[in-house]
Amino acid sequence: MSTIKRLDEVRVATVTRSDSGFHSNRPHIARVDSSQTIELIEGGNPFSPLGNEAPNSTALTHLNNDDAAMSDTFPDQEEHERKVMTSKEPPRNLWRIIAVCVWNAAGGWSDAAPGALLPHIEDYYHINYTVVSLIWMANAAGFILIACLSHKIQPWLGKRYSMVAGCGLSCIMYSIVSSGTKFPLIVFGFFCGGMGLATCLAQGNVFLANFDKSSKYLSFCHASYGLGATISPLIATAMVNAGIKWHYFYLTILGLMILNATNFFLAFKGADEDLKPWDTDTSHENIRPTSESSGTRRSQIPMEGAIGLQDFAASRNNAAKKKPAVNHTQDMILALKNYKTWTIAFFLLFYQGSEVSFAGWIVTFLLDYRKGNSASVGYVASGFWGGLTVGRLLLTRPVHKQIGSRRGIIVLSLMAILLVVLIWVIPNAIVEGVLSAFAGVAIGPNYPLQITLTTRLIPRRIQVISLTIITAFGSSGGAIFPFLVGLISQKFGSFVVLPIFIILYSLMLFLWICLPNVERKREPGQRLNIFQKLW
Repeated sequence: MSTIKRLDEVRVATVTRSDSGFHSNRPHIARVDSSQTIELIEGGNPFSPLGNEAPNSTALTHLNNDDAAMSDTFPDQEEHERKVMTSKEPPRNLWRIIAVCVWNAAGGWSDAAPGALLPHIEDYYHINYTVVSLIWMANAAGFILIACLSHKIQPWLGKRYSMVAGCGLSCIMYSIVSSGTKFPLIVFGFFCGGMGLATCLAQGNVFLANFDKSSKYLSFCHASYGLGATISPLIATAMVNAGIKWHYFYLTILGLMILNATNFFLAFKGADEDLKPWDTDTSHENIRPTSESSGTRRSQIPMEGAIGLQDFAASRNNAAKKKPAVNHTQDMILALKNYKTWTIAFFLLFYQGSEVSFAGWIVTFLLDYRKGNSASVGYVASGFWGGLTVGRLLLTRPVHKQIGSRRGIIVLSLMAILLVVLIWVIPNAIVEGVLSAFAGVAIGPNYPLQITLTTRLIPRRIQVISLTIITAFGSSGGAIFPFLVGLISQKFGSFVVLPIFIILYSLMLFLWICLPNVERKREPGQRLNIFQKLW
């Protein structure tokens, strides 16, 4: 049964049709005048469906058998039903955006620190690189565990307490690591940190992706991560050079995460209720025909035979009662069966693997093969993270607006590969340091652009679960591939970081091209050629 909004009351005219013909006692349209009112006739006499109400109060949207008129009239109704989420609607959203950005800055602060502190951790525990790399493997294991439980966490805790619990797990990590205790406990601490980061990251990405200008807010969020990752190695290096033990650096992150937990607790108060309209797919919920024999549907509003009236609120309540109960296990199965989830998961695996491998090993490469100055070459890593921050902050929104997420990632990925090839072939440490910063600019926007398109590719119902799986794979790539680069470097040399980056980024680009091109506009029934499917 399709619905047509009244102009002045919360009532609708419902249009029904009987294939066996019209009954004589049913009201029918007698006249449509220029004032856009409909006079109904029943048994030869004027019929007032609303009793003694004035004719003006029964004004209805103009009906026309012309299909073009129908398509012009009713899309406005569907748009009116949909709400647009902005920084001011719901009311606490601006605070929530700031809270997510501050948390991401703390995440970048945490993730970039081990690279600068690695030699000091090795000396402190008298272990080699292979053993110390267990901290990244444990971190990835924490992400994967949360991915397996993602279909239960939000139903158990809700948005607010999921975010607070994630910060709590991170606080456990920083409390353990800052104590400088035995190395196995340090590894366990990084495992807890992985669980905490995974819990908050997926929730934050889904929240920001639902905004009207999602690419803008995602760029702010992930630029905040890059900002934290840029500053963190500088602070960590300055502290250890001043004679402060490496593990005390984690007290700074502990303080930040306590602040984040408090911020989330206050900012996300009532979030489950506030954000409920954006938690489910609504594209077909507002206007839904109930008669399967109603003939051809046009613009989701079929033109039927006769008119009756019913209370709109009652129909919405009845529809709500018919909604099936949410089965979270079934949602998990749906997410696991969705090939797009796995395609994007491996995309992010290769993306973060190449990103972290490059950032972690470019300094060693410059020292070993370009005879860089040990006193200044360490700033190349910060230059890379700084470029990544600038790229996310300044390029994400313009790229998304001008050419779209799909094309943007293709262009930026080809630029990043070209820049890394130049770093490989140009034998000059200064030039390569500058090119590394530009590579960061090209690499940076890919993450928020990917999140923007992912929320269009994956159904809303399974987005939190799918994004948790995707981010878990990404973090695993950020742990596994730097570890593999280290093992291979011990035998062949640190130059392998560059060909490995090129291979990983090429695989990432191939997977991206394999995804459906949902940004390509097409006419109904139009078939895309190969170029249109790719670009």
